[in-house]
Amino acid sequence: MATRSTFFQLCDKLLADRSGNFAIMTAIALPVVIVAAGSAVDYTVATTEKTRLQEVADSAVLAGGAVFDGTNFAAAEAVTVHYIKGQVNTATDEEITEDKALANKVKYKVTASDKTLKVVLQKSVPTSLMQIANIDTVDVGVTASALSPMKPEKITFTPTKAQGWYFKKISVLVLRKGATTEELLGTVIYQPTTQTNGGQGTYVANPAGTIDLGKYTNLALRMDIKNDGCDIGYKATVKNSAVSCAKNNGASYKSYNAVLRTDDPNTSNHLFVDGKQVPVGVKASLEKYFGCAKKQEHAWEDGGGWDRQDFFYTVTATCGADGSFVRLTK
Repeated sequence: MATRSTFFQLCDKLLADRSGNFAIMTAIALPVVIVAAGSAVDYTVATTEKTRLQEVADSAVLAGGAVFDGTNFAAAEAVTVHYIKGQVNTATDEEITEDKALANKVKYKVTASDKTLKVVLQKSVPTSLMQIANIDTVDVGVTASALSPMKPEKITFTPTKAQGWYFKKISVLVLRKGATTEELLGTVIYQPTTQTNGGQGTYVANPAGTIDLGKYTNLALRMDIKNDGCDIGYKATVKNSAVSCAKNNGASYKSYNAVLRTDDPNTSNHLFVDGKQVPVGVKASLEKYFGCAKKQEHAWEDGGGWDRQDFFYTVTATCGADGSFVRLTK
């Protein structure tokens, strides 16, 4: 009976013993803790690699977009891929399929739609501690797109109406790459002949047809205004409302009284496009105000009052994508 009592006492002590529980629980929890900590470390590594790939993709698509004109995808792709390969180790899907050792290299794809160039980069980033959970890699991918906006290559001005007391001349000006002075490509001149009916006269476009702009870095329209009704070097005389011009070398007749430009934010509100006044503080963008999307109707107010514009014309343009103004869209 005493032996039996001793046996049960030993069993009770064993059941009541907690001295090994911490080691057991630690052994059970340790892999979970390691995987959790490893996931954080490996996630940070993957995020860093993704940020780096995004920088490469952005720079690559801008490099390709700088030569992309909407029609020369092969040339733009070559520049883009050359940049990518110069920054990261790459491999195609076919190469990775054939050689598993290339699995951790960057896969790339370059595509184009209309005037937008797109780059996709993907990579499997090796893990370290997450391999305990049989997770050997983390896949990361980035996308970058760049748009080459439309740029006028040829434009046609068709004067439709001109009025007012002031002499006005609209000039088509381009700045060539490397040049310091603008080149004059065409003009539309309004010469008032009478001050009746708010001022009426004649207008002449030169050239009368399409203007080939060629390669340029800036395109602008400029309006020169002389208040007396005649061009510089001339003095206006008004008799019975009729305006006549005579040569005069006086200082007051040697310069224009005002100059407006489409690329001058200070006077942008003098231009009306399709009946809507352009806000002040705007530099007229090439693709927005020069008829790339459709024929536009322009009207310029020379300064006499906003309710009655003075110079009207339509402008149409033949446009192509321009890599000089390429910008990221994604």
